[in-house]
Amino acid sequence: MIDISQYVMPELIAANLDAANKEGAIRVLVEKVFKKKDVFAGKISFEKALEEVMAREKMQTTGLGQRVAFPHARIKGWEKFVVVIGINKKNIDFNSLDGLPVNFICLMISSTEEPYIILQTMSAIIRFLNETKYIDTLFNGMSAGQISEKFKEHNLNATKTIRAGDIMRPVKASVKMDSSVEDVTRIMHLSHLDIVPVIDSEGRICGQIACSEIFLHGIPEFFKHLNTVSFVRHIDPFEKYFKIKKELKARDIVVKDTTVISKDATLLEIVFELAVKNQSKLFVVDDGKLVGEIDRFSIIDKILFF
Repeated sequence: MIDISQYVMPELIAANLDAANKEGAIRVLVEKVFKKKDVFAGKISFEKALEEVMAREKMQTTGLGQRVAFPHARIKGWEKFVVVIGINKKNIDFNSLDGLPVNFICLMISSTEEPYIILQTMSAIIRFLNETKYIDTLFNGMSAGQISEKFKEHNLNATKTIRAGDIMRPVKASVKMDSSVEDVTRIMHLSHLDIVPVIDSEGRICGQIACSEIFLHGIPEFFKHLNTVSFVRHIDPFEKYFKIKKELKARDIVVKDTTVISKDATLLEIVFELAVKNQSKLFVVDDGKLVGEIDRFSIIDKILFF
């Protein structure tokens, strides 16, 4: 177990972060690290650290949703893992996955010799924010010292085991059983989704709809028994589909045999489903409710290149 609260120090908390954009916010937080350069950075310069953090941010946003962001970098030769927290009430645009602005920013820098400590710390802090609801109050104007104490009062431990809840992504979009297929296809188009989950009124997953289900529904039945379509290649396979799609509902084409995993599923279980069982996407549930999703890119993004 790793005690994450040991890294949350008052001198590394900007309780009233003054920044107009994410570049400015990240710069302020990196500057805080370099007030204690000899402790954390070793021979790494401020410019190098800032460049590495911004390069990671340009690869993909670290705004994970729910108004939090975790800009970070793993730098060869970095001396000691550091966590810097900034709280901003002005709403900073991080191009977050859920589209919401960010108020809580947690900058982390580690050496390349500690590949998982950033991910483990992120998971523990997200859990802390969700359980305490401090993200809703933005710590009610507390001082840096008071915020640090709140972290220490909480059981802020991180395990060395990577679980589904640590690497899942927010669900981009979902549909209901009574959604029209016309609406389903529109949502898939706007969200750039190949697969969309189908949920009930309580947020429990009922199944999924993939583009393949829509394609198969539009193709005439006899096509499915042909070895080639060369002799009928000019036929519009969706002619029938477009005539009846207004009456179609999600329930008419939903696939209920959907692969779901618990948010406590281990990395080995996740990789087994994605690689060995060849699942393209896994839906993560907590107490039966859909809370996230994992695909193969999630493993590359969060584990291999996080």
